[in-house]
Amino acid sequence: MSAMIGTLSAFDAKEQTWEEYCEILEQFFEANGIDDGDKQRAVLISVVGPATYKLMRNLVSPDKPSSKTYSQLVTRMKEHFNPKPSEIVQRYKFDSRSRQPAESVSAYVAELRRLAQDCNFGATLDRRLRDRLVCGIADDRIQRRLLSTSDLTFETAFQIAVAEEAANKNVSDLHQSAACHSMVAEGHGRKTDWKKTESVCYRCYHTQCWRM
Repeated sequence: MSAMIGTLSAFDAKEQTWEEYCEILEQFFEANGIDDGDKQRAVLISVVGPATYKLMRNLVSPDKPSSKTYSQLVTRMKEHFNPKPSEIVQRYKFDSRSRQPAESVSAYVAELRRLAQDCNFGATLDRRLRDRLVCGIADDRIQRRLLSTSDLTFETAFQIAVAEEAANKNVSDLHQSAACHSMVAEGHGRKTDWKKTESVCYRCYHTQCWRM
């Protein structure tokens, strides 16, 4: 009998979610060719640890965990650790979420995707993400660009928003750099004794601004 590939540890609710633990389990099964349901159940019961097994046993009482299928045990534990939230409440949170100050477009979209997980949007997910991105972007320049694009899809909207965000930052950096150079040039034209005044450029503290 060949050695098992990988190892499994006991479930720790402080370190990971039940879904994450099950994902690792399923990869362990696939790597070792364990496709028999009874064996999968036996592995699960053997590795979850005493505390989790006790909880599992209580959840299926008066039956024993060994009398349930692997799928039934996983589902029962998931319902305990991650009760399904209200779809109405989750949709409200999704529809109310706007981009926060200093939040990047990528971070905003990632948060929208997280909120959409329990909204049951189904086939309309991309359209809902597109609409929320456009309405909640909180940047007039980006919003105008998105609204002026015909046949706008979510992927296109996301690419445009990221590109516009980067362009806006580049323009801002150029303006700050130009202002700094202007201060330096102005300092060159003055007769002031900079060594006495110890003046410092408030924009960049550039060495060239106060040693002249």
